[in-house]
Amino acid sequence: MAETTSGCALGLASIAVGATELAFPEQLEKTMGVGDGEMTGVLRVLGVREVLHGLDLLLHDDPRPGLLGRVAGDLLDGAVLAMAGARTRNPQGFAMIAAAVAPIVIADMLAAMNTTTGAMGGRLVTHHSANGRRTMRSGPLAGRRVAILVTEGFEQVELEKPRKALDQAGADTRIVSPEMSTVRAWDFTKWGDRFPVDVNLARARVDDFDALLLPGGVMNPDLLRMLPPAVQFVRSFFEANKPVAAICHGPWPIIEAGQARGRRMTSWRSLQTDLRNAGAEWVNEPAVVDRNLVTSRGPQDIPTFNREMVSLFARRGAFVAS
Repeated sequence: MAETTSGCALGLASIAVGATELAFPEQLEKTMGVGDGEMTGVLRVLGVREVLHGLDLLLHDDPRPGLLGRVAGDLLDGAVLAMAGARTRNPQGFAMIAAAVAPIVIADMLAAMNTTTGAMGGRLVTHHSANGRRTMRSGPLAGRRVAILVTEGFEQVELEKPRKALDQAGADTRIVSPEMSTVRAWDFTKWGDRFPVDVNLARARVDDFDALLLPGGVMNPDLLRMLPPAVQFVRSFFEANKPVAAICHGPWPIIEAGQARGRRMTSWRSLQTDLRNAGAEWVNEPAVVDRNLVTSRGPQDIPTFNREMVSLFARRGAFVAS
C-alpha cells in the first residue's frame, strides 16, 4: 500500500506546484530574482504540465505514465532554474525556490525508478495471455473474466500457475489489488517479483467479473482480511453466487467475509482451527469443491487445484445459494 500512498502524495504535490506556477508566476519570478516577465509564460506552461500529470497520478490505476511525465517536466524545471540562476539578482530567493523543488524532484525520480524497474522486490513481470486478445480466446473459460485479488506478499507460484491454467482455458485474468501500480510476491523464503496491477481495488466492481481467485501466502491474505473493501469484494462474489477459488492461506478473507460457515473446505494445515471456529468442516484433501467454492492446501496441490478450479469456473448454471 506504500505505492498507493506515494502515488497520491506525488499527485497532490504536482497539482499544488502547478497551481502555484499558474497563479503566481510574477511572484515566483521576483523571488528567484528575475523580472520583466522573462519567464512568466514558461512558468504557466510548466504549471499546466504539473496539474495534468498530478491528475494522471490520482485518476489512473497505472501511475507510470504520470511519473515519467513528471520526470520529463522536472528536466524542464531544471532548465528554468538554470536560466534563473544565471540571471538572478536575488541569490537567497533563488536558493529558497531551488531547495523547495529539490525534494519533489528526488521523490519523482525514485518513484519512477521503483515503478518502472521493480527495483524493490525483484523484476517486474509483465503478463502476456497465451490466448491473445479477448475476442480470439477459446476454451472452456472463453469470455469469462476472472479477478485475482492480492496485495503485498502473495505466494508467487500460487498466482502464476493458476493464472496460466486459467489463461490456457480461455479466461481473461486481471490482478485486483489495493496497490496502485505493482504488487510484490513472496517466493517461498524470499521476496519474489513484482506484478502489474490491472485494476485498483477501489475501482473494482464484482459485476465486471465472473469468478474470483484468492492466492495464499501468509502476508497477503492476512493484510486483505483487515481491509474492509477487500472483505466486501470477496463477500460480494458469494452473495452473487459466483465461483471462488482459494488456495493455502487464501481462505482467511473468506472467513472474515462470513462465508465459511456450513462449508466443506481445506487449506494450509495451520488454518484448520480458524476454519472450524468459523463453522466450516475442514478436511485434509488436495482440493475440495463445495457449491461455488473450491479450496486447496498449498503449492504441492496446484495441479489438482487448477483442474478443479477450471471445471468450477466453467460451469454456466446458477450455484445453490449458501
